[in-house]
Amino acid sequence: MMSRLVLWRLISTTAALTVSALCCTCSNAKSSLPPSVQFVNIAPLPGCGSALTPDGTADGLGAIQINVPVAYTPGSDYINFGVYAGEYIDGGGPDRWENGSGFIGAGFGRWPRAYLSAMAVSSWIKHDSKAVNAQVQILEETPDRPALAVGLQDLFNKEWQDFRTVANTQVSYYLVATKSFNIQTRTVYGSIGAGRGRFCNNVFAGLSTPLSESLNLAVEYDGYQISEAIAWRPGGRHGRHTLLAGYNGKAGPVVGAQSTGKMSPYWTIPVFLFLSYQQSL
Repeated sequence: MMSRLVLWRLISTTAALTVSALCCTCSNAKSSLPPSVQFVNIAPLPGCGSALTPDGTADGLGAIQINVPVAYTPGSDYINFGVYAGEYIDGGGPDRWENGSGFIGAGFGRWPRAYLSAMAVSSWIKHDSKAVNAQVQILEETPDRPALAVGLQDLFNKEWQDFRTVANTQVSYYLVATKSFNIQTRTVYGSIGAGRGRFCNNVFAGLSTPLSESLNLAVEYDGYQISEAIAWRPGGRHGRHTLLAGYNGKAGPVVGAQSTGKMSPYWTIPVFLFLSYQQSL
């Protein structure tokens, strides 16, 4: 009972903050500043780098994107972690493949379902960014309506101090809807939403389709750049590992791997608390 109460409080708070932020987004023009360089390769959000079905299950026949979240949100017993390497905007930065990202995430609850992740870039323990992110699904998909979720990226606005004059470094509140469509013998997933901060106070959209039980194709516009990627699951439809190779329109190539599994999400709470503490370092 207590855990359900805490979950509902998380949902109501996230939804209220997201709606308020999106109202502000709609009243402001699209930002001319890019996202922080740490957030241009892949997002630590549901569906980014690993396919999900409408019930939030890891499945090669589900929806997958790169920097655009999908509304399908994992629930209890879901855990994932990923490591990716990419480049900087317009080829800036030190050397190729120096813009790395790693994250761990977990799902909570049967319904409503919530997802929490922690993303470290460049350094796992100290220095640089440790972005904490969350998403809550508030509507299930039906034949007549899409799934709907609210979320945020970089809860503690870690990037503000270093990049506030050259990038969008606000907490990135967003709203996203995802719907599946059957076109002849193929399932196509479409996601559309709006967000601030990392999403440049703009709308974003993505399309993906499973080419087979092992291959997925995705294309998207994340509010800043157009990206495309192909993902391969060596173990087939229900394989735990997904390898991704893509190209971000303004940040260049990105490659990486993500693994999903089943485990009590409460084992991940110490990790999130530790990374939250690191925000002050």
